[in-house]
Amino acid sequence: MHEAGLATRTDPAALAQVAVRYAIAVTPEMERLIDRADANDPIARQFVPDVRELQQSPQERADPLSEERLSPVPGVVHRYRDRVLLKLTHVCPVYCRFCFRREVVGPGGPQALAGKALEAALGYIAGEPTSGR
Repeated sequence: MHEAGLATRTDPAALAQVAVRYAIAVTPEMERLIDRADANDPIARQFVPDVRELQQSPQERADPLSEERLSPVPGVVHRYRDRVLLKLTHVCPVYCRFCFRREVVGPGGPQALAGKALEAALGYIAGEPTSGR
C-alpha cells in the first residue's frame, strides 16, 4: 500500500505491523477508484490499512459471529436451519479492513477446501435434514 502511494500518511513501520497481522490486497481496478486527494475517501477506507487496526478492545472476539461453534465440519457454517455457508477458499482479491473473518483470511490462513475435507463438507450438506433444528 505504501509502495502504491495509498498509505502516504501512515508510518511504514506501523503499517508493516498491520500487514503481519492482517492480509492486505487491493486490485488495480479498485485502486484506480480511490481519490488520493481525499483523506476520507470511502473506497480507500475500505481497503487501505490503518494503524488503528492494531488497537483491540477487551470486548472484541476473534470469532465475532461464533462460526467455529456453528461449524459441524471444516468449511461449513450452519447458522440457519435451511441453509449453510460453504467456505471453499479463504483468499480474496481484496481484503476489506472491516472484514469479520480477517483473522482467518489471506496468506498463511487455512488452505482451500479440497480432497477429503471437501468431501466431508459436501457429505454434510447432502445428508443434513432441514427440519428439527
